[in-house]
Amino acid sequence: MFKLMKLEWKKHQLSSYFKSVAICIIAIFAVVSLMALGMKAEGDVLFSDFTQNMALANIFIRITFIIFSSVILSRLVIDEYKNKTIQLSFMYPLQRKMLMSAKLTIVFCFCFVSTIIATFIISLLVYFVSPMMGLIETPATIGEIIAIVPGTIISAFMISGISLIPLFFGMRKKSTPTTITSAVIIGMLVSGNFGSGNGQVSMFDFIAIPIVLCLLGIFISYLSFRKIDKIDVA
Repeated sequence: MFKLMKLEWKKHQLSSYFKSVAICIIAIFAVVSLMALGMKAEGDVLFSDFTQNMALANIFIRITFIIFSSVILSRLVIDEYKNKTIQLSFMYPLQRKMLMSAKLTIVFCFCFVSTIIATFIISLLVYFVSPMMGLIETPATIGEIIAIVPGTIISAFMISGISLIPLFFGMRKKSTPTTITSAVIIGMLVSGNFGSGNGQVSMFDFIAIPIVLCLLGIFISYLSFRKIDKIDVA
């Protein structure tokens, strides 16, 4: 499986996406920081502590990498079905299920790792930059960064599962735009805030919702290759 994942990774030149991941991380930090500085210029405070800062950053991280994963999902799966190149891949001396499983595992792992990296890089940027720019009232501590490790790993896992849901919509029409559009909608719904004032809550805050959506994404990925050995992809 791992060797097959490496072949797919090299075949689609997915390493080129790391530059885009870095740009996304910097952009998220910049947007959140500019929002804080804008409020500060008006004599108000947007973030009183590290937790509030990361709560907003995590919303952008979730939306960004759910969409990012849909782009990779489109490249690895949807485009190959659309362009009929998947037939060439199925000529390999291995089970179709194994190939599809490798492709979807790449998407899951990419989202998982990227989300974790983004969270901790932004956390470190807040830790080092905030004292100079005054982004938050109470300076962040290393202890606070360490404390978010378990939650970050769990959140990244759930986001990675959710990132597979667009496969259902993309495969129906073999359409990249449909895959990405559905990812945008899912990302907005899962991470968007509802309510008014201090009573705003996100669907992601209700732990049952991301868990169910994560399991749904994994189930959809399973359905996508469950009978693939018996069907004609032409």
